[in-house]
Amino acid sequence: MTLPPPLDWSKSGIGPGPEVPVDRRVTRENWRLYPFSRWAFQHTRELVPSRAIRRSPTPRELPIESADLASLRLDDGLGGTIAWDEFVESTYTDALIVLRSGAIVYETYRNGMTPQTLHHCFSVTKSFVGLIAEIMIASGELDPTQPVTRYVSELAGSGFAAACVRDLMDMTDGVAFDEDYANPDADVHRYSASYWTPAMAKGGARETLSRLTDSEASPGQVFSYRTPVADALGWVIERAAGIRLADLFAERLWRPAGCVDDGHLLVDTAGHEIAASGLNVTARDLARLALLMLDENPSIQPAVRRSIFGGGDRALLAASRHAERAGGSYRSQWWVSHNPYDGISALGVYGQRVYLEPKSGLALVRFGSHPMASNAFTDTVHRNAIEALRHALF
Repeated sequence: MTLPPPLDWSKSGIGPGPEVPVDRRVTRENWRLYPFSRWAFQHTRELVPSRAIRRSPTPRELPIESADLASLRLDDGLGGTIAWDEFVESTYTDALIVLRSGAIVYETYRNGMTPQTLHHCFSVTKSFVGLIAEIMIASGELDPTQPVTRYVSELAGSGFAAACVRDLMDMTDGVAFDEDYANPDADVHRYSASYWTPAMAKGGARETLSRLTDSEASPGQVFSYRTPVADALGWVIERAAGIRLADLFAERLWRPAGCVDDGHLLVDTAGHEIAASGLNVTARDLARLALLMLDENPSIQPAVRRSIFGGGDRALLAASRHAERAGGSYRSQWWVSHNPYDGISALGVYGQRVYLEPKSGLALVRFGSHPMASNAFTDTVHRNAIEALRHALF
């Protein structure tokens, strides 16, 4: 497949201003499509309502220990090699930060982005919702063995009714749902429309969740990655905590991580934060959130790290349509590699990634606006980039 070259939106004339031809403006209908996405992923608040996540009163400094990566080459996954800058450019990078033992060794901003620019995270959001759930379990505020309906009675008539909280966290609830982005008729496209289109669901995503009644398996029997499950989990932790999801993000993540800027969570047509894909944050604050997982920060209990980095059921992932992630598992909304460095990933469509290695101290966060939704398109080259970084930096 031949992809268009990366486009700098600031030089392309695709912004929403009145001087731009109507057929080239970014709208709520086209904002996730290339090339409009190159502008939109940095300007979601101008397209979709959102709720603020307030910055930390105790900001964390990020030390800089620059490393020269210009000579670094990596396997391109196609039988050849590419230079580091070629990798960054060809994967439609908007921002990329590499950290070693808590210090920034590489940082780049492209496509009009700056250190102060917020970027849409898509499903990276899920992983931080899972992290909050683990924090609440460790503090006794949430019981993973309880049925979902213990916290959200509105799901009693849905396919989620038989599942427990842990099933939602590990996506083993068994509710039938087609998440194939390549299929234009897949459930995920209609479900995503319920976020933005009142005619699809006047009560937003939660109304749609209650209408998902079919099951493909009994809870705990099958792993299947699906966006609605994270929204159901967000609903559960919000009810258990008794506060809005944006406030949970601020209290449990933003403050202890020392996030310098306000973030925001997109909200659906009913005004509920979108737990599956609504997070917007700067690259440096995403790095601070990543370091929160790697540090011995007391706000993250040791049991939380043990649970997430320890991973889930590898056999369930191997039997799923994500079997290409050989040897891995899925735990608390994180992709767990089970590699020698205990690497875990948070992934969002169109090129959003967080990668953490507690045993080496390597961390990588990136934003992108790739033309293809699925990260499978660049998974191999990113794995190779991480391998090259590990050899170059340690």
